[in-house]
Order: sequence, then C-alpha cells, then structure tokens
Amino acid sequence: MKKSLIALLVATLPAAAFADVTIYGKIKGGVEYVDNGATKTTNIDDLGSRIGFKGKEDLGNGLKAIWQVETGFSVDGTGQANKDGSANSGSGTFANRNSFIGLQSDLGTLRLGNVSNFLDSDMGIVDSWEYKNNALGLGVFTRDGTRLKNSVRYDLPSIAGFSAALQYGTKEAKGVLTNDRETSIIGLGYENSGFFGKYAYIHESKAVSKVASPIANVTVNDTANDKHRLEVGYNANNLLVAFGYQQEKGGVDVVGGDWIGYVKNALPTVSAANAVTLDKVKTREYALTAAYTIGAFTPKFTYAHGDKVEIGGSKLNDTGYNQYVLGVDYAISKRTTFGAQYGQIAVKGEGNKDQKAFGLNMIHAF
Repeated sequence: MKKSLIALLVATLPAAAFADVTIYGKIKGGVEYVDNGATKTTNIDDLGSRIGFKGKEDLGNGLKAIWQVETGFSVDGTGQANKDGSANSGSGTFANRNSFIGLQSDLGTLRLGNVSNFLDSDMGIVDSWEYKNNALGLGVFTRDGTRLKNSVRYDLPSIAGFSAALQYGTKEAKGVLTNDRETSIIGLGYENSGFFGKYAYIHESKAVSKVASPIANVTVNDTANDKHRLEVGYNANNLLVAFGYQQEKGGVDVVGGDWIGYVKNALPTVSAANAVTLDKVKTREYALTAAYTIGAFTPKFTYAHGDKVEIGGSKLNDTGYNQYVLGVDYAISKRTTFGAQYGQIAVKGEGNKDQKAFGLNMIHAF
C-alpha cells in the first residue's frame, strides 16, 4: 500500500521537477596492510566515497544557472578520516565536498560556495592511485589539491586547448587565533592530442597571528605562503606519462602535516615557554607516474622525491623523502575497477621510520 502511494505521488509530480538533475558518485572500499616500522596493522577502509547531485537551468540568451551538491561518506561504517588518519570534522556533513551555485555562458563559468581549487579539479593526474595510507599514493605531494570554503571561482572559456581559472577564498574565522589564511589561486592549462600542461599558483595571506603549527611548540611564520605546481605529460592511446614539480615557501605549515609526521625527528623544536617563529620555510618536490593499459589491465608505477626542507636558506638533514608505488588496476566493467598496489615512503636519518603498505581496493562509479 505504501509503495503504491509513493509511486502515485512521484507520478503526479511535474516533469520539470526532475529535469536536468544528475545523480552521480563513487563508492570506494579497500583493505590496507601498513607497516610503519613500529607497528603493523590491517585496515578495512573507505577510500573517499561520495554522492552528488547537480543540475542546470536555461535562463535564455546562452546563460545557464548551474548548481552542485556533493557529500562524502564512509562505506566501512565509520566517519571518514583524513589520509593521515586524523579525524575529519566535515565527514558526513551534507555538501562537505565540491558544492556550489553559479552561472555559465560563452563568457565562462562563475561558481560560489565550497569549490574545488584548480589543483583538485584540473590537476593531480600524476596521482592515479586509490588509497587511504599515503604510502600507497601521492597524498603528500598533492596535499594542496582541496576545496576552498567561502570561495568564488571563475573559469574562462577554453580556447584552442587553453584554459584558465581564478579563485579567491576568504578566511573562515577572521580575527581569531587560527592559521586560516585568505587564498588566491591562478590556474592555467593546455591540452592537445593527448599532450597536457597544467600550472597553478597559490598565494595565502599572513596568518592572523603566531599560532601552533603541525610541529610541537613551533609557531607558524607570520608571513604569506607562495606555492607553485607544474604538471606535464601525455595521456592518450592507452599510455599515461605524467611529471609533476612543486615548490612552496612561507610558514612551516607549507610542509604539511603528513610530511612533518614522517620527518619530525629531524625538524627543530623549541620549548613551549620560548616558542618563536621560524624563518621562512621552503620545499621542493618531484613526482613521475607511468601507466599503460593492456586490455582490461593497467599496470602503473610512481616515483616521488622531496628535497630536504630548507629553513632560512639552510637545508635540514634527514628531512627529504623518497617514495615509490607499484600496482595494477583491472577494469571488470566500464564502471567497476579492482586495484592492487604496494608502496613505500623512505626517509633517511636516525629515528625516522620508513612506511610500507600493501592495498587492495574496489571502486564503483555511478
């Protein structure tokens, strides 16, 4: 009886209520074995599942209203965590992923909301892995590919393979003691016959004040952050070759919590009573990925390297990293893929522990 009433109700709704609305998403689950040198664990994890709704309305004269609401969730029955294992306070919150309202025309696309930055939406092809633990993918290298809350983004129309985007994100908590920063991003891209080149520049304003950083008892440098990333390569005819380079300079937070977690024994600390701001911090990283599809199988390999972290122009010993990931994907259908991979992050130096991991995953897109 209830099913009949629901069917009757749906049938009586105007067709316009369902026009130009798309439901999409991915369900990602995996098993990962992690050896960090001190402990060995086997985890069943969600790898970033999400569901989204998007649509548009023709306003006339080539102008369209566009919208999207995307939410992340976990299929393993727990709240989603960040890739470093820390709690993700936004997990499960409606519209916690790429969500916006905007306008689109021949002059480009304008979006307002919680919008992916250029590194998240247009770059990151060098990281072709599905994973939770960073040893199984380039989570350290791609740490700046994210979404900007309270942001506005404008994408110019693509012309002869060239693309460009501008984005500005406000501070979420103005005037309080946080390391939140205003963010401005310029993204440039070019694609032609499988060849591609992408560049992004990020400028983050000074922090509100000297506040705690990912390193214990060390404060964020009261200076702006400047970040650059370049990705070039070829992706066509079953072959993917992608190279990435990035350089960052500013406060100690440019290193990122995950990288600091691997090399914290080599980074300087100061007493809490005498906490001071460090000189400007600089990082350089490189990544190379190659993959080739043979039938349903896609074997692939990634190598990444982080130079020693520089503080005030001096390189710190035992702070660089080397990483490699080797694996294969099997496409059982157009929407379902199985994957297996082994990875390792190696950091030289006494007290630093190599991290090794093996993972199996299943991904279904809808």
